[in-house]
Amino acid sequence: MDSAASLRSQSPTKPTFACVRCSERKVKCDKQNPCSSCVRHNVQCIFRPPKPSRRKQRFLKDVLVDEQLKRYEALLREKGIDPNQVKGTSEPKLYPKSSSKVPETVWQLPTPVSTVSGPQTTIFKPQVLHGQGGTKLVDNSLWSRVLEEIYDAEDAPEEDSADDDESDNGASYDDFAYVLGWKTPVSAFSHPPAGHIHQLWQTFIENVNPLSKLVHVPSLQPAIEKAINNIEHIPRGFEALMYAIYSMAVLSLTDDECNELLGETRTILLPRYVAATKAALSRARFMSSTSIVVLQALVLHILSIRDAGEPRAVWSLTGAAIRIAEGIGLRLDGTLLGLSPFETEIHRRIWWQLRMHDFRAAELSGQAKFRNFDLDETTPKQPANVNDSDLYPAMPYAAIESTKPTEMIWIMFRSDLSSFAATQKVKMQKLGKAMATSEEYVTMDDLQIKDGFIKKLEDMLETKYLRFCDPTQPLQLMTSISIRAAINLVSFLAHHPRRWAHLDQVPPAEQQLVWNIVLQLLEQYNMIQTLPQIRRFGWSIPYFIQWHAVIHVLDTLRANPLHPDGVKAWRLIDALYENNSETLLSINRPIFVAVGNLCLRAYSARIAALTKEARYPSDPPAYITKLREQREAAKARREVLPVRGKVQEALNSETILTKSDTDATLPDTSPESVEALGAAQPQQHPAAKRPLNPVQSSARTGDDTYWLSDALDNGFVIDGAEDMMNLDTDAILAQDNWLDTSNDEVIDWAQWDAWLSNINPVRPNVEGGSG
Repeated sequence: MDSAASLRSQSPTKPTFACVRCSERKVKCDKQNPCSSCVRHNVQCIFRPPKPSRRKQRFLKDVLVDEQLKRYEALLREKGIDPNQVKGTSEPKLYPKSSSKVPETVWQLPTPVSTVSGPQTTIFKPQVLHGQGGTKLVDNSLWSRVLEEIYDAEDAPEEDSADDDESDNGASYDDFAYVLGWKTPVSAFSHPPAGHIHQLWQTFIENVNPLSKLVHVPSLQPAIEKAINNIEHIPRGFEALMYAIYSMAVLSLTDDECNELLGETRTILLPRYVAATKAALSRARFMSSTSIVVLQALVLHILSIRDAGEPRAVWSLTGAAIRIAEGIGLRLDGTLLGLSPFETEIHRRIWWQLRMHDFRAAELSGQAKFRNFDLDETTPKQPANVNDSDLYPAMPYAAIESTKPTEMIWIMFRSDLSSFAATQKVKMQKLGKAMATSEEYVTMDDLQIKDGFIKKLEDMLETKYLRFCDPTQPLQLMTSISIRAAINLVSFLAHHPRRWAHLDQVPPAEQQLVWNIVLQLLEQYNMIQTLPQIRRFGWSIPYFIQWHAVIHVLDTLRANPLHPDGVKAWRLIDALYENNSETLLSINRPIFVAVGNLCLRAYSARIAALTKEARYPSDPPAYITKLREQREAAKARREVLPVRGKVQEALNSETILTKSDTDATLPDTSPESVEALGAAQPQQHPAAKRPLNPVQSSARTGDDTYWLSDALDNGFVIDGAEDMMNLDTDAILAQDNWLDTSNDEVIDWAQWDAWLSNINPVRPNVEGGSG
């Protein structure tokens, strides 16, 4: 006991370590009391001795265990039990005595035996290192050689990074702020009042947590309360998590709900908290972080921007999150790394949620789903079917899974879908079938395999979920509707209209089957977003809209304006646009613009057919009016572009190289002069100067032109970044007749695939068709 006490009592007379604030900010401390950094920022300077080195910690632990063992043996002897006579016991390990020439705090290690003959092999196993910054996975023998140095790294001197996190002009080179496009420091944002934080937290618990399960509410609740009471002094990573929770809570509310609860509309609050989350993540150096809390904040941030974000950017950011998770050790099951049952379960939840999101993000970026999703003995197991109340940080054993629905039912259902798809992929590969991805599944002609796949999936979902779902429970009702939608989606993929080369060769029964499936899909989307019991979960639907189903419905209505189910179909289209107006009325992605064009064509065809039969339709819905206004504005913009191009050519011409010539020949670029120039010059379509679709043209565009072309493009340059971004979507918006078709042709699904994957196309070579 005296040795242990002496170790604790030893402390240097002069601090050799940084103060608490400098240590947290990872800046150099001059180790004065108070230090100059704390004086400069007018904060209290606190010095706390660092933790003892790992060697000292291990020695101290051994001493304490030895003392406890002796105490227990003494107690046993008092009860008349001789510990040495108990079966299975052994003598306590004797530590080598210290030499008089060595300080008492340093133990001499035994000399290695040198008489061992023959080669010795060491099998390295993945190890998880826990430190102040978080958790690191070491999974190669190179790093295993420096484990001790990693353990002792906390005692290393800190580098001076100045006041990078408090500057107004960005961050240092190592915080990866550029990944999020962060420009404003987190100090420019403020947390909402305590009452609003409580409201946002409760909204998150009710609306978001059941569909994400990224955090453990019972253990996070006290931390939230502690942060509210001391909002100015919370760790960086936890601040990022709080802002991400605010973002997700606001995302799940409507404008009216936000205004009622928080005093401001959703359109104001959401961008604010998303920007604050970006700044907080950058300040927490998320790209190099090993903190689970920072990873949770990042994943929630990705979920909050996935609808509005550019698909490839969201997919790339998701890839960064997966790499961060792999570095922490989430790609291996926690049981293999010796993690506690609680940590293992939290890791599984985060990993599966991240991978499931990655599948959809890849699909919306034109990539194959499940391409790198192989399940083996090291892959993290699916999350357990248990309630949060069954989990707690100090739990000694894994919770016993329930055979009935729990609050994990949504995550269980989605992870089972992914696992089932991965299993079927392996089976098909063993059979020599080319069913490696969902896209290849669509193109397969073997309907027997497809029908078998659907039957197995339906049986699994019925046996495991549907028969237990209680429609009076909101989350279970949401899951049951989504399960039926999933079955319809797989059936639609099996009978996808892209298989139809000519409509007159498609049996009417097959056409009716596909039609019924897509109507059911739209109806199920509408139910999730409008049923009062589950409307709070509707925020998750826009990201999972089956665009091919929507396209097939609209194209059928365009080709057959007076379809027998036309009234029902248009009612569902009206609901789809009303419930997802921010997405479907956006013009920042070609797929939204192309679907809007198709919707207008279908609506115009219906109006013409009704008028021909003297059936006068009612006023157009608000979304039809908005779609028309967008296209009129696009036409106006494109009429000005050739004129501006002529002005730019004049500005770049050789006749204005000298100052004297400039005064004589520089054209007037005022709006009046531009308009006059446009009237005098014959207009030329911009596509003649700059091809809009690199897929359909051998010429390269943009940066590739500058890099790879033999000569620089001498054509006109569009002035303004906004014009460059809007040029491709305007090309689709402004074209009236790109969908003109005859009724015996089928839709060009390859073109729609291009729009869906955000490739910027121009008018198709084959003008559409009816499906």
